[in-house]
Amino acid sequence: MKRHYLLASAALATALTLTACSASDDALSGSGGATGRTGAAGDGPAVDGGTLRIGLDRPFARLDPADGTLTQMPMTVLANALYDPLMVNGDNGTVQPYLARSFTSDASATVWTLELREGVTFSDGKPLDARAVADHVTRLAAPESRCACALDAAAIAGTAVTGPTTVAFTLKAPDAAFPNLFTRALGYVSEAPAGDSPAVGSGPYTVESVQPGVSVTLTRNPAYWGAKGHADKLVYRVLPDADSRYQSLRSGDTDLIWTETPSQLKQAGADGLRPATGPGSTGTVVFNTKAAPFDDVRVRRAVQYAIDREALEKVVFLGQGAVADGPIGSRSPYRTAPAYPARDLAKARALLAEAGHPDLAFEYLVDNRPEAQQRATVLQQMLGEAGIRMTVKPLDTAGLGTAMLQRKFQVTDFVTSMFGDTDTALAALYLPNSPYNFSGWADPEAERAITEGRASTDPATRSAAYNRAAQRVVGEAPTAFLTENTVGFLSTAKVGGLPDLSRRTVLSVSPATLWVKR
Repeated sequence: MKRHYLLASAALATALTLTACSASDDALSGSGGATGRTGAAGDGPAVDGGTLRIGLDRPFARLDPADGTLTQMPMTVLANALYDPLMVNGDNGTVQPYLARSFTSDASATVWTLELREGVTFSDGKPLDARAVADHVTRLAAPESRCACALDAAAIAGTAVTGPTTVAFTLKAPDAAFPNLFTRALGYVSEAPAGDSPAVGSGPYTVESVQPGVSVTLTRNPAYWGAKGHADKLVYRVLPDADSRYQSLRSGDTDLIWTETPSQLKQAGADGLRPATGPGSTGTVVFNTKAAPFDDVRVRRAVQYAIDREALEKVVFLGQGAVADGPIGSRSPYRTAPAYPARDLAKARALLAEAGHPDLAFEYLVDNRPEAQQRATVLQQMLGEAGIRMTVKPLDTAGLGTAMLQRKFQVTDFVTSMFGDTDTALAALYLPNSPYNFSGWADPEAERAITEGRASTDPATRSAAYNRAAQRVVGEAPTAFLTENTVGFLSTAKVGGLPDLSRRTVLSVSPATLWVKR
């Protein structure tokens, strides 16, 4: 059967391949290392000077942490140049202080105390102190900021400046993973932008020029509090087409790009390119559990049984990823050996017959990227072997997002980096009152387990609770899990200091730690 999928998808897989052909590090990809730091084998000592050219995979509207685009994982290579994060994502799902010195809670995980580094200033010379942090969180929490992080900030009942470098947050409910919310927008402390001007940060670079949605040029911040960036300038260009972005790297017009395209990852070595990648994305299928027929767990489980995850990974991801088996990813500190249903067409048919849907048919929403289309095509074939008729409906990214938020779908493709942070993902995707619970699934047992895990400061207790919740997610199947996908950066051989991201579930690179070889 696996050969069947390979043959059926041969034309699209070949097209993807043809178009692709035309060292341990610290918490922020080595950030804070002194000039002279040695990178991966063969890099030699760090070199200062020159211009590093970076290809972005999506346009940005504003250089402001309130802009959700800027703080998405592929764009942190820009955000980390302008804004220092309070907390950073480390290996295996850990979160560590960066601009913060510490972030600790009381025994109930309800009152959190943030201690800042001393002597940090914004690029305009103003102090980045406790008051600046409190003002930043207040600004992003306001509806007019239009920041998606306002949902995270809504968990805060009160913010108090208790010292020059100390902020106390009182939460509405216990949350042992509260510091995780400060690795991106809430943690990129900035002064409010004036008009169309960029927000002012404390990062290693400042803005020289910007064309929103097109390009931005940054220069080294001479007043930076930490180790200076190696490159004199960073030049970013928006290159949204994946093939064009890859060809720009191959031709030497660009030094570093983001990619999620399996054929590019597979081809990169032959083209003399270097990877900095990790399992930062998970492919899933989300069911609308609020409407028939997927309000019936038997129908959801039938679809689950009809999918061959191993074959899907080989066809669509060309062996560059791994199968996914639940909401707790392979690098999570909470992971225990899960039990995920193996493919069983007989069970799928029996469940559909029992549920009164022997001829199940539904519409599947998917975005219009080639790899998403290929994934949908393979799923369509697999489900067909169980007697399930799936109609594929492609939408642009914005349209798909709207359909998910408004729950105007039967079944949808959902590829996300959210599962890289187990604490946040379980609460966001599976608690009934979350706006990101796209499936509409409500399960009292899972809710109790997630709530218990979030309230416990004991890692073992939290792990046990989260694994109980994960078992409910797999058993009740509001989401069918497909693959863990390798994503990240590719660079030319002239870039030094490229970090090892293989143990990262959330990929965040500081361009200040990279250099241009001479």
